[in-house]
Amino acid sequence: MELVESVRKQVAANRFPPKGAILVVAVSGGVDSVALLHILLPLAGHYSWRLVVAHLNHKLRQEAKRDAQFVEQLAQQLGLKFVGGTAEVRREAKSCKLTLEEAGRTARYRFLRRVASRYRAAAIVMAHTADDQAETIVMNWLRGAAVRGLAGMRGLERGIWRPLLGVEKRALQRFAKEYKLAYREDRSNRELNYTRNQIRHQALPLLERINPGLRNMLLRSATTFAALEDFVAQMVKDVFHKLAIKGRGRISFHRAAFSKLHAFIQDELLLYAIEYILGSRQGFKKVHISEMRRVVDSPKKVSSKQLPAKLFLIKTCDKITISRYRPKNL
Repeated sequence: MELVESVRKQVAANRFPPKGAILVVAVSGGVDSVALLHILLPLAGHYSWRLVVAHLNHKLRQEAKRDAQFVEQLAQQLGLKFVGGTAEVRREAKSCKLTLEEAGRTARYRFLRRVASRYRAAAIVMAHTADDQAETIVMNWLRGAAVRGLAGMRGLERGIWRPLLGVEKRALQRFAKEYKLAYREDRSNRELNYTRNQIRHQALPLLERINPGLRNMLLRSATTFAALEDFVAQMVKDVFHKLAIKGRGRISFHRAAFSKLHAFIQDELLLYAIEYILGSRQGFKKVHISEMRRVVDSPKKVSSKQLPAKLFLIKTCDKITISRYRPKNL
């Protein structure tokens, strides 16, 4: 039970999740999430946790319905609450102009947060592994990500707990074999029309021929970038509370003070203002940062740009503003 003890030490060190907590466990039916559920079971008894098994059917594969039935039966066998849901991922991808991967991830997190809210859960528990972390970092790097993307996923962030982020997938496969755990195989994980699968089956193995220690190097780099991100985040938070002029549905900064900041901090400050107004910066990508940058750097004294989520960036003679309200000059 080495993996159980490893997670127990993690819980003791972080003092999270607390005793008596309700935890929503995301279970796809694959080896990683099935192993996670069985690792959590003895800990749930020790810490008096209540586990809620959550599964979303993306309706992308013929086997998806059987996956959902498998997870539901597993939860019943273990005496756990099961919550299932469905999503029209293909339709959402088309209407929102997203890849199937992006639409699936968006639908999955939306579903899990809805379940967590319903049960007032302390956290959503996900089975991301060290392999998933390495793939995520490479994928983010290929997309031109900066510090935030190169930090990869966090072990604990915004109500998401990933206790297996430092564990290799093969360790979970050994765990499943040792305890004779049944699980589902997702054939789409081998299809090379998905970016993550191309990275998993082609890019990473090729790079590991050059550097056999690549995965460990990526994980170490992620830790460094995560620390840097935390440092920048605290700096931006301090600057925000010092300079922000808060109004109803808007955040403004005096241009004189704003212009003295480094361009990177300016960008982060605008994103922080967006998150302050909306509660999230999800959906704001590098292209939107570039568009905001053009407004800020424009020689025009007065300029503006409509942003996602019906927000506006407005530059006037004396202020830079993120606002819910359309400016008169648009």
